Amino acid sequence: RIASPRASRSAMAAAAAESGGAAADAEREAMQRFMAHQKTAAKLPYPVQARSVFAYAPGYAVLSTLCKADEGYPAGAVVGFAPGADGLPIFFLSSISGHTQDLLASSKASLTVTAGNFDGADSARVNLLGDVRKLTEPADVAAAREVYLAKHKDAYWIDFGDFAAFRMTELRKVRFVGGFAGAADVAPADYLATAPDAVLAYSAGVASHMNDDHRDSTAAMVRHYVGLSGIEDAHIMSVDSLGMQVRVKRAGGESFKLRLPFPRPAESRKDVKDLIVEMTRASAGAS
Repeated sequence: RIASPRASRSAMAAAAAESGGAAADAEREAMQRFMAHQKTAAKLPYPVQARSVFAYAPGYAVLSTLCKADEGYPAGAVVGFAPGADGLPIFFLSSISGHTQDLLASSKASLTVTAGNFDGADSARVNLLGDVRKLTEPADVAAAREVYLAKHKDAYWIDFGDFAAFRMTELRKVRFVGGFAGAADVAPADYLATAPDAVLAYSAGVASHMNDDHRDSTAAMVRHYVGLSGIEDAHIMSVDSLGMQVRVKRAGGESFKLRLPFPRPAESRKDVKDLIVEMTRASAGAS
């Protein structure tokens, strides 16, 4: 007996619905596994992340002050800064700038620093809230000048007569945002007691090499270690001693960042290379 066209279409629709339902269930289960993996994936402690963003930032940030000209209102300015060894910023500011006059009237200020690879709301940034004061002792000014020129090698203008050295002398609060669902208030004592992650100092070079020459290997690592399928592209955003931050694009256009941890902590540039080679080999053929 030959089935009618209507019956055949009904059967096909039912089969398609069943298949689609199964695919949706599989995707939900995969995303649940992914979320569970990300919750336990090794990542730097918040104080280390915050200190690293500050230490390795390009050297420009938003300085917020209490506006002297419009009392009660905050004022913001993009300024150059240099990271002091203690984790606090150093500035050379012109006397004719509004923010300089603000600081001379009130030392209360904050500095918002973005990571070198900042590209949106899910990128890392840190806000340091404290007191910024003018340096007056010649030895302090000389030390600040040395630190500033190490960060801004062409800043010859800091020796002009209308420029003066300032630095944050007291840290009241540290607000860190590492991306979506990655925000925390860091205790100032914890921030000051830690050090930047050493691997992040050469992260850009490692990430650039992998992104230029081995993107397929990165995608395979994500599939193998994270267990996420449908990866069309994987772009390493940063590399630290415990793993990598990777932006992935899945079939259908979905794009987001994830954590790809190392099997063990990296202690040197060579160790980073060896770990990536090890992970690449283990992921070969992952689909």
